[in-house]
Amino acid sequence: MHEKNIALLCDEADRLLQLNINLLRQMVEEPDVLSDSKNEKRLLFDKQKALKRIEELEGEQIKTARREMVLAVVGTMKAGKSTTINAIVGQEILPNRNRPMTSVPTLIRHVPGKTEPVLHLEHIQPVRNLLITLQEKLATPAGQQVAQTLQQTGDTRELLDILTDDGWLKNEYHGEEEIFTGLASLNDLVRLAAAMGSEFPFDEYAEVQKLPVIDVEFSHLVGMDECQGTLTLLDTPGPNEAGQPQMEVMMRDQLQKASAVLAVMDYTQMNSKADEEVRKELNAIADVSVGRLFVLVNKFDEKDRNGDGADAVCQKVPAMLNSDVLPASRVYPGSSRQAYLANRALHELRKNGTLPVDEAWVDDFVREAFGRMKKDYVCKDSELATEGATDLWEGSLIDQLITEVILSSHSRAAALAVDSAAAKLMQNAENISEYLSLRHQGLMQSIQSLQAHITSLLEDIREIADCQEQVTADVRMAMEEIDARTRELLTGVCTSLEEELNDYFRSGKRKEQQMLEEENSAQPRERNAFAFFLDIFGTGNQHDRMRDFDPDSPEIKFSDRREALELMTQIESTVTSLHREAEAQFRPELEKIVSGIETGFRGTALYATENIAGRINTRLEDEGFTVKISFPAVSQLQTRLAVKTNLSALMEERTETVTRRRRQSGLWGKICGAFGTSDWGWETYKEDVSRSVIN
Repeated sequence: MHEKNIALLCDEADRLLQLNINLLRQMVEEPDVLSDSKNEKRLLFDKQKALKRIEELEGEQIKTARREMVLAVVGTMKAGKSTTINAIVGQEILPNRNRPMTSVPTLIRHVPGKTEPVLHLEHIQPVRNLLITLQEKLATPAGQQVAQTLQQTGDTRELLDILTDDGWLKNEYHGEEEIFTGLASLNDLVRLAAAMGSEFPFDEYAEVQKLPVIDVEFSHLVGMDECQGTLTLLDTPGPNEAGQPQMEVMMRDQLQKASAVLAVMDYTQMNSKADEEVRKELNAIADVSVGRLFVLVNKFDEKDRNGDGADAVCQKVPAMLNSDVLPASRVYPGSSRQAYLANRALHELRKNGTLPVDEAWVDDFVREAFGRMKKDYVCKDSELATEGATDLWEGSLIDQLITEVILSSHSRAAALAVDSAAAKLMQNAENISEYLSLRHQGLMQSIQSLQAHITSLLEDIREIADCQEQVTADVRMAMEEIDARTRELLTGVCTSLEEELNDYFRSGKRKEQQMLEEENSAQPRERNAFAFFLDIFGTGNQHDRMRDFDPDSPEIKFSDRREALELMTQIESTVTSLHREAEAQFRPELEKIVSGIETGFRGTALYATENIAGRINTRLEDEGFTVKISFPAVSQLQTRLAVKTNLSALMEERTETVTRRRRQSGLWGKICGAFGTSDWGWETYKEDVSRSVIN
């Protein structure tokens, strides 16, 4: 009976979804019903929004037909998202590298009995077209220049291999190794396209039915009832993935479509310098997943005796969000790495009765569960291995997440799919109703009434313009104050910096003079009584032995590159220190001014616009309109200064020709040498000398 009710609900949801899709398509096709909004401000509802809504409803149709609950998994910086998915599945199906790996959202669907994972990449033509485009670019001079740049480092050199051999691109990948190769190559292609100035066709993968899909049996769901539906994970790019704006748009879009969201964050970053960045990323995720969000605080096994405990973490994470959208009961501290290794070991032991000695993950498991105990000893004793895996699983603390999120989601997948479809239908009905009601009321109004509204609105526009001028003037005055204060502070910084640099310059010139004196002292000199006699009467040429030294030259020359680098390091350290001191002076002053701007804006602009909005609503409601007018809240303004000093460009290597002196060969040189002359019997010669020059 229960199964029949679920089937009836799914059928009814599909019927209502199709009715809404047909209605939206009719609105798009009918002239003058929806605006194109190409050259005007976005309206409450337009053709682009209608097409986007059709796409969402079609995705809900697919999920309802499959009775599928989609749990999107998204991670903050280096939080271990791929390891978490591998832990849930029980196999290493996703590549785990140090850099962000998710370029295109990937579905991982639980298929009972599918022990060998298979990656399906059906929508392959856009990737082939991109490969052809990049190969053509590589043949151009500009492409060759990019290739030379990529060849310089090992991290990017491998990117070019995906162009020379495109055999990696196919419709299906079988087994962990092939899947790793396919997904890693796809990610490298995204990076290569960005390096060569081309865009990856992200738009081609906006619809859920076009995404890559991995079919595999989840080890935790083995033997569970299939009639309630199926669970599918969605590996989603995080806010920081690959540094591309398109991926952030894709993340928000996929999170909006998902039935629920599991955010993975790093425990070790909660109290680190990266805490602010993690907070920002977590809020970006929470903004589009209100009411459907769960959080795994990964790497909890790295907690030391001074770290926050599990209860403290459960209270701290919701406080990181800008709004009260996450209860503490939906925060799960744990270790995905320990859970993955334990889960995989238990799965292998249940399946084969022993651990595969030759596989790399077994080394990690033995090290994590048994410390320094030898792998061969553990693999021979299945009871010992099972006990260690069980203890490791319990220590990972992931069991609660699996029970309350994964198992619960799978058991209620069909109901959640219908619930998700109903929520989308309600939202769509509300938006269309508001839009059509507005259009209906507008058509019912008389020309005179509309003209009166237009006149009133023009007056409101003029009042808003006056308010804008006042705010602009306030901002201009504040900017002038910032400029004046900044110039004053910069003048002091420049004076201090100039004094410090002059000290270093004088020190460097002294070292240069000392170097030249040492070089000249190394020249051959012969002295005797006759030479001394010649020097007394001025026939010597003592100054010729000394190379010219110009204390006013703007360059400092060193024969020893190490000494030049030491001076450069000292200068750069001093400049950086002065910059930091300047920032410490700037920040309080600028924040004070910015705070004044914010206060003035709230007191002037928002007060005026709220009064105008109130009059508009009152006037329109009298005529039958129900229009919502709201203004975004002003978030706290922040002043951030970032200074990076790099003086390495001031030093260069030069080779210059130096004139040196030596004794002439032959009889005359020997005679003059016997008398120790300083000018007779000498000859000059040229020699190339390498210098490190600071200028």
